Amino acid sequence: MTLSPDDLNELDQSVLDLLNEGRVTPTLARELLISRGIRETVSRQYINQRLKRLEEHDHIVNLLETGVYEIRTDPREGN
Repeated sequence: MTLSPDDLNELDQSVLDLLNEGRVTPTLARELLISRGIRETVSRQYINQRLKRLEEHDHIVNLLETGVYEIRTDPREGN
């Protein structure tokens, strides 16, 4: 079952924006969010939790179980 835009929180939105730019790891996503001023602080663990949720709903894929994530479908686009 896919997520709807209403199912996404602010961090989900920001992570999806990063994934639309390319692949990310939880650590890379954290560093990008902080360095771009999108988030003042956020834990890598919380980002990992959000990535896993997006993966469970088939919006992203964990490439070869390496912790490198790539987008499949953006739930904000109604795919």
